[in-house]
Amino acid sequence: MNVNERESIPMRLRLEYGDHNVDFERVLPQTDRVLRRITSVDLETWFLFHLDTTIEYDGRFYKNLLLKSRWMGHHIGQKEPTSVFILLVPDAAAVQTGFSPHDLYHVAWGVTHTL
Repeated sequence: MNVNERESIPMRLRLEYGDHNVDFERVLPQTDRVLRRITSVDLETWFLFHLDTTIEYDGRFYKNLLLKSRWMGHHIGQKEPTSVFILLVPDAAAVQTGFSPHDLYHVAWGVTHTL
């Protein structure tokens, strides 16, 4: 199954800490689901990752993260683990097609495992 086919089915991932921000490491790992794919203004594909458990980071609470593969030729949803960028999402409803990733906080790098 390729990544495009995964758009219409629930995808569960395990997100682990990768690098870039040791303060964020304490809220990972998380095993949750992808709600949808979203294309940013720069035509990159991001995944809205819904957290079953609310996380607290820097005094704010989050139920969603945006994830995007850091590696060329590797995609979230593949069998192999994938290194990802992690953005904090204060309001999932505000993240629509054409959003700018620069408007959200890049909190860390992570690694996803498809379940």
